[in-house]
Amino acid sequence: MTVRPPSAALELPHLVRKSRRALEQEARALKGALDEYASTRPMAGCPHQADALSVKRVGSRVRAAQRQLLASGQQQARLILVNAYDHLVSMGRLLGTDGSMSLYAHTTLSRSVCEAAVRHAWLLGASLSYEERITRSAAMLIASTENRLKGVRDAPERNMGAQIKQMLVDNCTAEDEQVRQLIGQAGMDLVPEARGRKTARIELRGTAVKAPVKLDIGPLMAELLPESPGWYLLSSGIAHSAAWVLHAAVMGPVNGPELALTPDLLEVAAAAESAISGSALIIQKHATYYGYDPGPRLRQSQQRRNMLDVLMREQVARQMTNPAPLIPAGP
Repeated sequence: MTVRPPSAALELPHLVRKSRRALEQEARALKGALDEYASTRPMAGCPHQADALSVKRVGSRVRAAQRQLLASGQQQARLILVNAYDHLVSMGRLLGTDGSMSLYAHTTLSRSVCEAAVRHAWLLGASLSYEERITRSAAMLIASTENRLKGVRDAPERNMGAQIKQMLVDNCTAEDEQVRQLIGQAGMDLVPEARGRKTARIELRGTAVKAPVKLDIGPLMAELLPESPGWYLLSSGIAHSAAWVLHAAVMGPVNGPELALTPDLLEVAAAAESAISGSALIIQKHATYYGYDPGPRLRQSQQRRNMLDVLMREQVARQMTNPAPLIPAGP
């Protein structure tokens, strides 16, 4: 559902237009970072180069498999960056490209950018050892194949027919078995959950290194995106249709024949700020892993956040006189 000003002669609120502009600028910055880092060689002494040296030093029995897991993790990090970029662009479009804006959906898009950012940081953090990185790569890989296999098995046969479903199950099973074999060849063990249905964690043999297959995103958000406290809880409320969040958009009687709905502009700006912080985190971790200086781009991201902070403080004063900016204020 989208909403727009009550008259075609009116623009969307200033805070919405500025949030959209900031998101568009951040999306271009994120894409520019990916293009730059993909077109140049990693710098000497960076974590990427350190990982390349480390894999050459491991035993010959596990080297090929570990090299494959390392490459898989690096490719996953690039795909996470692209996923975040796609959500940033889509979020900007929801905030007024055609003169209308979303009521709730911008919040879930912001949440997706933030989740992508913390997963990317979990995988490419510069403080990680080579052993930790490849183990986390393995955890992400087995999570992917297990979830894909479960999705196919749970799909109803009536949608595709028994023969096609079995073919898909067979293909996903083969992929899952190949990944399990690869992880074993890399010198790792898959530790099952208590019920034994899924893998709980990956452990690197002969070390204390281990990685959970299912990430607990909430604590990671609090640790890695401290500028957006409570955002994961709020965005969860939207994603799961919690009453306490959805009712914030209702203006007037909730039991009337029609609902008068208007977006919370402070939440719009908070969603934009959080998405910008997520993008900046990706830029920082990606640049550092490949040995580049993220400073100039990070400063620009911070400037965009600072601008929205100022506008949010101004919006607080405006909402004291008209709390429903897309519904005309009374005389």
